[in-house]
Amino acid sequence: VTMQSCARCRFVVYPAEKINCIDQNWHKACFHCDVCKMVLTANNFVSHKKRPYCSVHNPRNNTFTSVYETPININAKKQTKASSERIYCREREREEDATDRLIQILNTAWYAP
Repeated sequence: VTMQSCARCRFVVYPAEKINCIDQNWHKACFHCDVCKMVLTANNFVSHKKRPYCSVHNPRNNTFTSVYETPININAKKQTKASSERIYCREREREEDATDRLIQILNTAWYAP
């Protein structure tokens, strides 16, 4: 009897924990979507290039690798980054102003008669 290995983790798969899909053997826990890691069954998986996916992340259905990479979300991410950079610049300017004021106060106090 030859022991078969899991297509994902490469450890031995025993009959009680085996699922045979996509012409490969898998542990039940290892048979999950390559993107979101949702555990799949023989009834709810989609295969693409011999890898399992859930129906949401099926690469053949869309050109995006995950639900987060839609054009709307990509644009929102860019806007958030730009906004964060502006906020960081404003905070940096405030810190520099506060440092300048502190130096001015210390110089005034130091040289005061």
